[in-house]
Amino acid sequence: MLQVREQHHTYSKVIVLAGQFSRHTTTGIQARILAAKESGCHHIILDFSSVTEIDSTGLGELFLWYHNMRPHHIQISIVKPPIYIRNHLDWSHLSEIVPIFDSEQDAIGHANACP
Repeated sequence: MLQVREQHHTYSKVIVLAGQFSRHTTTGIQARILAAKESGCHHIILDFSSVTEIDSTGLGELFLWYHNMRPHHIQISIVKPPIYIRNHLDWSHLSEIVPIFDSEQDAIGHANACP
């Protein structure tokens, strides 16, 4: 089971995730990302600090969300992934396209610096 909590900033939305990030749990997150886009959000930050597991479908969903939001000029970032989750992001080369930050403040600062 994946628990989800949201925090709003001026042009960013932080989605805090806890639990398994898998094909069984990502459906609701996609709806939240689409709702953020509709509300004028420019940056969606996924807080992975409490994600306990990620599977190939979860990695694929991240890839699709990134590519689906890019034409709308919406950035997706990941913050605070545990080392074993970070390793999966690196091995799948997802970390090469989706920025990963140590904190929400770093991610928000990076988004604010982008033109």
